[in-house]
Amino acid sequence: MSTLFWENLHARLAPLIDRFPGVAGVAVRDVVSKHGIDINGDDIFPTASTIKIHVLMQLLARVEAGEVDWDERITIDPTTVVQGSGILWHMTGDVTLALRDIATLMIIVSDNTATNLCIDRATIDGTNEMLRSLGLTQTRLRRKMLDAIAAVANQENVSTPNELTQTLFLLYEDKPTSWVAEETLAILHKPKGGFIDRGLPPGTLFASKPGHVDGAFCDAALISLPRRPYALAVMTKYVRCSDREAEDFIANVTAQVHAAMTIWDRSNDFGRTVY
Repeated sequence: MSTLFWENLHARLAPLIDRFPGVAGVAVRDVVSKHGIDINGDDIFPTASTIKIHVLMQLLARVEAGEVDWDERITIDPTTVVQGSGILWHMTGDVTLALRDIATLMIIVSDNTATNLCIDRATIDGTNEMLRSLGLTQTRLRRKMLDAIAAVANQENVSTPNELTQTLFLLYEDKPTSWVAEETLAILHKPKGGFIDRGLPPGTLFASKPGHVDGAFCDAALISLPRRPYALAVMTKYVRCSDREAEDFIANVTAQVHAAMTIWDRSNDFGRTVY
């Protein structure tokens, strides 16, 4: 019976993916039963800021190993400030923050300066080694934030819808360690503006990280339901519509998925509503 449920969800999402003005991919995974579906789930997309989930995981792994101090006080050097998303580049005078607060800014306001400071401590090589150790073979951190020269040279940060949902599933399963997973999810649960959240009913609990670069929008979230929490990733590239339309697309996909997953959550294995 569950096979028909997933086939029905796939059939509902496929027209949305086909009509999107660009290339889109989606992956949905029930983290309890491990069942799910994807459309273009193994295609490689720019991660935009969703790669910050992986940077955070590796940073916390180094904190747990005693290689980095979570309470390190860092004074923001004007020469390292990066414009774009975030708030640190708007600050004047000396700004000193603990590393844990800088990591939080990396996630909740997607601060690019904060991200680069975190990458300096997580390291690109260390992050990619962690990704390989977790079996995330298509996800790569190749550059720091707003490195346009690297982007032109195809040194793009990339992943797939399936690997983004797999990342969230690993965190749900307390990997790479229980402390790293707990701390990562605690920060991902903090309020932030995104795209998936616009497709969820008010009050829904979720942990997420959206991202946007020119021509590509994406979002990934671990969404709580009483019996069947699930991971969702929606990624786009070659976008040929306005930013608002791309954001609405992700929200609409989310609304379709969440409506189906809410029914799945309330049903027994034979499809009868049990609460």
